[in-house]
Amino acid sequence: MKKNTLLMAGSLLLASFLPAAAQKSYKVTARIKGQGDYKLSLSYVTADGHKIDTPISHNGDEFVFSGNVNEPVIATFSSRHPASKFEFVKGGMFMPAPNLEIILSDKTNVQITGDAEELYKATVKGDKANTEMNAFRQKEMPLTSKVWELRKKGAGLRKPEDSVARKAVNAEMLAANEELIAMNKQFVASHPNSFLSVSLLTRLQSDFDPAAYEQAFNKLSNTYKNTYLGKYLSSRITGAKATSEGAVINFNKKDNQGNIFSLSSLRGKYVLLDFWGSWCGPCRASHPHLKEIYAKYKDKGLEIVGIADEKSDDINDAKALWLKAIKDDGINWIQVLNNYDKATNNLAMSYGITGFPTKILLDKNGKVLFKLVGNGGDELDQKLKAALGI
Repeated sequence: MKKNTLLMAGSLLLASFLPAAAQKSYKVTARIKGQGDYKLSLSYVTADGHKIDTPISHNGDEFVFSGNVNEPVIATFSSRHPASKFEFVKGGMFMPAPNLEIILSDKTNVQITGDAEELYKATVKGDKANTEMNAFRQKEMPLTSKVWELRKKGAGLRKPEDSVARKAVNAEMLAANEELIAMNKQFVASHPNSFLSVSLLTRLQSDFDPAAYEQAFNKLSNTYKNTYLGKYLSSRITGAKATSEGAVINFNKKDNQGNIFSLSSLRGKYVLLDFWGSWCGPCRASHPHLKEIYAKYKDKGLEIVGIADEKSDDINDAKALWLKAIKDDGINWIQVLNNYDKATNNLAMSYGITGFPTKILLDKNGKVLFKLVGNGGDELDQKLKAALGI
């Protein structure tokens, strides 16, 4: 242990004397036909939060990016070109096109070549990891393109008389997605030493049963298990266990009055946990229904605890967005902000929250009765009625 500590200390000392460009920097050169002056960016998540890198140089349709990463990360290559999204309702309702993703690491020196009209089809050449990722993407591409075209077609089938055609499109899209899932699972099973497998597993949790998902994770390279993305995967596995039926949940977080709230203070009541955020449209849309539920069941032993998770890494910005949403939506149940002490007490990660909103009902002893991803609607009503026996 002492030897490793000394080596780490020596490495840090050496790094402090190296020029910035030598400190695990990456380089990405993108030649995107027709991109012009539309903005491009690389966005990724590390242990330090969400990062967005912009080009260090731009000449016509050539863009050069450079930056520093301490470990491999998956980065999304985003464009402001009009073709990056599809307007399915005039006036501003859009669907984003499929993503173009690359792997960034200190070994990354890649070239991206593509067309702004279909950026997700661009090719990526360079280091071993991205060459492998590009080969897999090209294998997926016929299905990815098919799903995208079907999504656009289905978005236009909203009239009652379109129901038969809409069902046919949805069935075709489901079949194509099933093929994609099978391809993803096969890659993960046959490439446990690939960082791409780590990335793919983050999307596949709902497509595995819990035991098989944990088994797939356990087979991954230990090197990648120790990255931020690997630790995130591990947290989703432990989080799923932490919210399985019968598990006990307890936490402490600062509330919107500035006090530390302890979930254990509500023992003796049924508690509905609502994971939401000011940025989440479906979450905000579910608040009127939650108001109805609260009014109906509050005097019968139900309490609601909202757990907001804001996207801003700045705690003051996150707090302002959260408090404004509470006021604007007129929600009057207990509210806590996950962003407080998030580095050491991340409730969304601890409880395996993979989508917003997510609702978890606890019994009077703090044990999980059910977990529901989405608005809930009639399903939430039925589950509450059955659980509370009312």
